[in-house]
Amino acid sequence: MVPCGVDCGKSCEGQARVPVWPERAPFESLERAAGAEVAFFDIDGTLLPMETKEMPPSTARALDLLQSRGVRIVVCTGRVLERAQTIRRFHDFDGWLCANGGYCVLGSELVRAEELDRDDVKTAVSEAAEKGYGIALFYEDHMTVGTPGGDRSVLNGSWGHSRAVDYSELDLGRPVYQMDVAVPPERDAEVLAHLPHLKSARWTDRFADIVPAEGGKRAGMAAVLDALGATRERCLAFGDGANDRDMIAFAGVGVAMGNGAPEVKAVADYVTSACDTDGIWNALIALGLC
Repeated sequence: MVPCGVDCGKSCEGQARVPVWPERAPFESLERAAGAEVAFFDIDGTLLPMETKEMPPSTARALDLLQSRGVRIVVCTGRVLERAQTIRRFHDFDGWLCANGGYCVLGSELVRAEELDRDDVKTAVSEAAEKGYGIALFYEDHMTVGTPGGDRSVLNGSWGHSRAVDYSELDLGRPVYQMDVAVPPERDAEVLAHLPHLKSARWTDRFADIVPAEGGKRAGMAAVLDALGATRERCLAFGDGANDRDMIAFAGVGVAMGNGAPEVKAVADYVTSACDTDGIWNALIALGLC
């Protein structure tokens, strides 16, 4: 094994410089990666394997390496802030782009907060109540799930142990930055039919993330980069789900995980190995960053 050469205070034992995903990145990507100032990371399926929800040691090492080079590392997720920040137990981050770009924080500074159209939110909740499917409202720091009488059985395992209340108890008087609706993909058009200002940013068959029509991770990235005085050409992005597609396409160098969706791989500058087989670490090697 060859040590990575980064003085991050951690042992490099067991870490090779040769990736298990040996394809080299294109020359243009190597040039842009060398000047990177910001790196954006999805959580589920990218930083954390979907099955274990434990960050691979090589991923933590890759984050250390980037920070040692002066690169800001920013979480870029569909999670609400409260749930995104649970990954602090694995690593410290410079920023939090949450609710698919609807709510963005750098350090302790709020840099973007785009709430959903309030009439659309009321309509969505009313239709969920009429048709009996679960709906989650994402506020600034937490989410609340609405179901018939607070019954979680209609959720099919979605949204973990989030608090469920009857639809009538959902707070519609405060800003909502994302909604999730527990319907299969074939019902997306039905859900959106009466929500003119919103769109789906779906990444799972269990539910759809509903965000502003002109929103999404790309819009959040632009706000974060502007706040940092950086440009899209000088940023990296790592993702796997369908809601990461615009993020990967927008970045100076977009990296799709080997376990990623086909539509994400199609727009990526580089496709690395899977999240749980050192995908982020291997990407940094391929991009000439370690």
